Amino acid sequence: MNVSLRLLRAFVAVSQEGHVGRAAARLFISQPSLSQDIRRLEREIGVVLFDRGPRGLTPTPAGEALLRSVEGALAMFDQGVANAREIAASGRGTIRVAYSPSLANIFMPSLLSLLERVLTAADIEEHELDTGAVGPAISVGAYDVGFAHCPTSDPRLVVAHIADEPLCVAVATGHPLAGRPSVRLSELSGSSLLIWPRASAPDYYDMILDICSEADVGLRGVKESRRITPRTYLLDDQQTFSLLPRSAASLPRPEVTFLPIEESRWTLPLTLICRAGDNRRELDQIRISAEQVGRAISAW
Repeated sequence: MNVSLRLLRAFVAVSQEGHVGRAAARLFISQPSLSQDIRRLEREIGVVLFDRGPRGLTPTPAGEALLRSVEGALAMFDQGVANAREIAASGRGTIRVAYSPSLANIFMPSLLSLLERVLTAADIEEHELDTGAVGPAISVGAYDVGFAHCPTSDPRLVVAHIADEPLCVAVATGHPLAGRPSVRLSELSGSSLLIWPRASAPDYYDMILDICSEADVGLRGVKESRRITPRTYLLDDQQTFSLLPRSAASLPRPEVTFLPIEESRWTLPLTLICRAGDNRRELDQIRISAEQVGRAISAW
């Protein structure tokens, strides 16, 4: 099916005017040309769009259904064209930034504050995505750049290392270890690990389980949740823990205790992700700013 904007605008005009003559005058075309456009659109779609009567044209039920969708679609298209022209005239663009939930506490607020001062030629739109969703969303063009702790091997993406963020342990406030100033990971042996489903971020999931294995944490089992922070009640059995970036501890939650890990080598890589071949100068500035913020977080 090959339906042009011209045919759709002709259809909307006839529907709204109820008369070919008035619609043709509105579109500045001849009546025969407009009638041909309506018949061509009906052939393309395969339905009759108008009831023809002595007093004009009235949309059929099928025509009414199409009109509701087409009016909104044309309005969105026209607004998009207007936005594009406005941006071109002003010299400004928009950079769409995606990030995983673990970066919402410290990294993203600090980065956005810095970018507002140094990135004056573009506007930033930030969006929080589920763990593991940042890379795929960038690869299909939904966003321009992303930040995540999740490694990715997608050949369409370029991954730049920003920083290594220390891990911390999250346990229920009533957990036997909750009163400690810090813990060794091996002290959590026999507990269950609360983590997101492997399908959502397999490389990240495997990295966390590898850390548990290397630290001699014998897991009793694994509990899975797509988002951990809103479901900290899953820690309530006092035999469950989660491993999170240490910046997660910056927002206090009375039901959860965040414990530093004594072994400093347990960290998560913070990465910047963008599409291969995207060489915009704005992305270089975002990377430089992200590295600055990342250094501060690593030392935190």
